[in-house]
Amino acid sequence: MNKVFYIFVAVLVLARLFDFVFYGGHAYDLMATVGFAVVFAGALLEERARRASPPLARLRCRANVIAACGIALVLGSFLLEWKVFG
Repeated sequence: MNKVFYIFVAVLVLARLFDFVFYGGHAYDLMATVGFAVVFAGALLEERARRASPPLARLRCRANVIAACGIALVLGSFLLEWKVFG
């Protein structure tokens, strides 16, 4: 299941990057690209922490914070895209 998640997030990153480069260069596309990439990094770090010999709680906490920041960036990009902030 994890490989499907990684492939899904990688496709989202590439799709948003493609939109940014070739269709207008909007800031929300770049923000979503960075957000999805940060979520991907957080998921990879969490997987690494889980596979450690004794599971490292500190590293898992850091991975959750990184993933939460990525989710906040993605949600912020959606709010910018839908023009919620004027």
